[in-house]
Amino acid sequence: MITICIPIYNQDVTQLVDTIVNQCEKSGEQFQVLCFDDCSQKEYKEINKDLGLKFNVNYTELSENVGRSKIRNKMARISRYDFILFLDGDTGIEQDDFIQNYIDLIFKYSVVYGGRIYQSNSPDLKYKLHWNYGRKVESISLKKRALHPYSSFLTNNFMATAKIMREYPFDESLDSYGYEDLEWAERLQKSKVFIHHINNPTIHLGLEENEIFVDKTEKSIVNLSQLYKSKKITDSRLINFAKKIDIIGLQSLFQWWFGRNKIMLKSRLSSGQGSIRQLQLYKLGLFLENN
Repeated sequence: MITICIPIYNQDVTQLVDTIVNQCEKSGEQFQVLCFDDCSQKEYKEINKDLGLKFNVNYTELSENVGRSKIRNKMARISRYDFILFLDGDTGIEQDDFIQNYIDLIFKYSVVYGGRIYQSNSPDLKYKLHWNYGRKVESISLKKRALHPYSSFLTNNFMATAKIMREYPFDESLDSYGYEDLEWAERLQKSKVFIHHINNPTIHLGLEENEIFVDKTEKSIVNLSQLYKSKKITDSRLINFAKKIDIIGLQSLFQWWFGRNKIMLKSRLSSGQGSIRQLQLYKLGLFLENN
């Protein structure tokens, strides 16, 4: 009845798969787990290679890295069942009824998003930027997510029908990191496909070091700029704020300020000392540079 798809890139997913399989077996429903490795380093392949020996688990190693959109589309195409649950490989699950909460909504909604949370314990300084950003920006309560069901959507933990995934595959022209989830959600919104939000979060375990997180942020802004120019994304908090400062005539002043402070901002963010406000200013400056 349900296929669980887990794209893997340099992650140990053995505990996640064990949890998923145990909960699926407990539910009594038919299930299939697809684990596709997107050309990870050898050490992770060694860790995960025996997953295919588990009941109803298909472990496949891709010969080349295809990216976040293509790998999800590949898994959706070979899904055995009509309902597909996508989970990131760096996911942790605490609640014993996680799978059952999704199964209870089968046949009720075309797309369901469960949410994302971060661990409460503060990590080492080298992971602080990602942790702070995740807790303050991505960990959104169900009440707030429901008010903005499309802009609050992420691909880390959602269920969709196979029919929806065939009609609305992820944009494979996006071969770098960032904003494929927002682009997909905006297409659903334009087609009046509702995203139902529930309180069924996963824990994001894969914190990036500060410098890597800043680098990925820069790449994501390039993606967003391309999507905005091609009119594939027209609405986001960053885009809307950029429009506002243009309307009130502050864009040139901000770009002048950013040019003088760009290096300082990046240095503070990479050191773990930067604030989320400084990260948002950095993202805004990068976006305006690319548009």
